[in-house]
Amino acid sequence: MSLKNISTSVYIFFFGLLIFSLASIAFFKQDESKTKGVGTNIPNVTIENFDFYLLDLENLALIANGKTLLRYSSYDEAYELFAYQMDSLQRKGEMYAPFVKAQKDIYFFPQNIRYTREDGLSLWSEKGVYDYHKRIFQGEGKFYYDEGGTDLHGLNVLYNQNTDFISGIELDGFIELGDS
Repeated sequence: MSLKNISTSVYIFFFGLLIFSLASIAFFKQDESKTKGVGTNIPNVTIENFDFYLLDLENLALIANGKTLLRYSSYDEAYELFAYQMDSLQRKGEMYAPFVKAQKDIYFFPQNIRYTREDGLSLWSEKGVYDYHKRIFQGEGKFYYDEGGTDLHGLNVLYNQNTDFISGIELDGFIELGDS
């Protein structure tokens, strides 16, 4: 075999290797759309077994504690949250939710929420949104409401904490009417 045939064979081998390498890169290239958002939503702060106190000009407005608090740049998430607050009539209310997402003063409860008040009011909702400044809870899905002789259940509760107004759809239960 001549030297010219050997060098041609080496050139053909390396050219074939180059073609194979480029084809492998093109064939095995991953779809980046699947991993595009991975690692971009990382909390700025993580707090375990936390206590939170919210003060206003007059008194202690809210006490909350929970298992985990994750603070992101535009919202917060809390797990196993217990909160205590006084309403406008100075009645103590307690709230429990397994998961809460808070954006400014709007609280989202995608799993469920239980609210009880010291005078006997009890409200459970499958999920919902609470506006802290307006003190209005807009539920989605099933709800149960109990206060004194009133026992209701239905769908999509709307509860105004300032006026004790409650409404919903497909209501069923007993309502105790007061004396006029």
